[in-house]
Amino acid sequence: MKSAGSLRKQVAGRWLVVTVLLGAVVGPILWLPAAQAADIRLPSPIPPTVHEIELTYVGEGSDPTVTFRGPVPTAASLPYRPFVPILELRPGLGAVQLFGPCQGQSVRTDSRLELNWTTGETGRCGQRIELRPAGKPMDLMSYQMLRLRGQATGQVVVAVEDVSGHEREHNHPLATVTGTFDLSIPLKEIGRGVDLRHLTALVVSSEGPSGWIQFEQMAVAQGGSVNRRPVGTGFWVWNYRAAIRDSQMLLATCRGQGCSRMLIQMPSLNDDETIWRDYAQLLALVQEAGIEALALDGYPEAIQEPQVLADKVRRLLQLVRPGSVSGIQLDIEPYLLPGFLEDDTQLRRYLGTIETVKAAVGGRAKLSMVIPFWLATPAVGGRPLAYAVMDRADEVAVMSYRTDLDEVQDIAEDILRYGDLIDKAVWLAVETTRLPVEQHVVLRRDLRPDRADVLLDREHQVLRGKPIPELVAPTRPGEWFRIHHRFTVRPEQLTFAGRPRAEVCKAIRQILETTSHPSFAGVIIHDLDGFRALSD
Repeated sequence: MKSAGSLRKQVAGRWLVVTVLLGAVVGPILWLPAAQAADIRLPSPIPPTVHEIELTYVGEGSDPTVTFRGPVPTAASLPYRPFVPILELRPGLGAVQLFGPCQGQSVRTDSRLELNWTTGETGRCGQRIELRPAGKPMDLMSYQMLRLRGQATGQVVVAVEDVSGHEREHNHPLATVTGTFDLSIPLKEIGRGVDLRHLTALVVSSEGPSGWIQFEQMAVAQGGSVNRRPVGTGFWVWNYRAAIRDSQMLLATCRGQGCSRMLIQMPSLNDDETIWRDYAQLLALVQEAGIEALALDGYPEAIQEPQVLADKVRRLLQLVRPGSVSGIQLDIEPYLLPGFLEDDTQLRRYLGTIETVKAAVGGRAKLSMVIPFWLATPAVGGRPLAYAVMDRADEVAVMSYRTDLDEVQDIAEDILRYGDLIDKAVWLAVETTRLPVEQHVVLRRDLRPDRADVLLDREHQVLRGKPIPELVAPTRPGEWFRIHHRFTVRPEQLTFAGRPRAEVCKAIRQILETTSHPSFAGVIIHDLDGFRALSD
């Protein structure tokens, strides 16, 4: 949140994405935006399969960030998303496949799906039923209940599989059934084990010598009407010393906009006790004014030292009276660390940091997390990272920085839908501070070196422009890329800076009035100083 850069833009599609900060550069190449640029030395690891490389330059004379992408999704790989209130799954099922050391068959009629299998060997076996033909993924995130009705012989395990699980040969068990069964399973529970946006199959299996199951109903249903939660607006405040000195200005700005919460940066652990006491009194003053006061902190390296953040939280909670702080909000942004998204250890440290701070809060206040909207794309342990964060926090604030209001809601859609599913509050955010221009160069893989513009040199971990010097030419076959296209992301697409305050207020009201998700809690403005700098 505190830096601009390409992290504010949408990561294309649902591709595997790795974003790294680049280090030193050497030698001139001509395909970069600058008049004189350089070969780019890349940190490791580089993903094993790279189809596209996107370079992003923020402002003038900056080193770029680079995003590696896998194969471009085809229409056939994008999930099928139904919109009917009750969806019968049986009519649309795809192929049925045996697995394990067994033989069996499937029988379909208009009224049932019957599966049986036998084995003369030990080990689990069963059948996998594609939810859509040709294994096309299915998006059931907007449904609340799965209904399975039928009969079974023996102990039959019914499970569900998503794209990630299929790749890992892993599925998520729903229930073990025998005899007549009639199950109603909340998708809220299923969604904590699989990505409901990318379901691929229902899997039935048993450990015994045989298994038999007959499905008479397989359906998902949306819930009844859900009341919207009250919505509000808030401000992020980074300069806690100025806020302490001019608390009345803080309150006046908030009251003038009818805001309902203030999120104020915590002091440093090195600040003296006077600053900490004054900060605690500021939070109490905001709370007594009928405005939610949240203490705000976080930095990327916190995942390496979570106890430091936890110590700050404990220090604050020792100073405040019960009820004088509504929450703790963490804005960690660990993806700014080199190699974060491709390092499972760092991903788990991020989640562990949330758990450590939540333990320090000890239920005395809500725990809020700031996340970018694209965090629903990378995964940890087969789970979308954004959803794993939401499972651990009490609410999230999404960095949905756009000035096109339809786009604000569109880029946060998957996080809002998961918030609907698990009943977690989701705040959206708008930007009012000034940002630099972003220049993007997208390179696409090309098998013909004569058409290419750049070489991905894995051996030397360098992105090289042509011509390639003989002394550094890689010994293994090179991966060549050509410029596919260039584009510019202008600040006015991301921030309301420079626009009249009345226009910004109108845009916020529109977001509040048109965002219909039950999880939607309101809009947070980044930030107080940027908003106050807008013209009247």
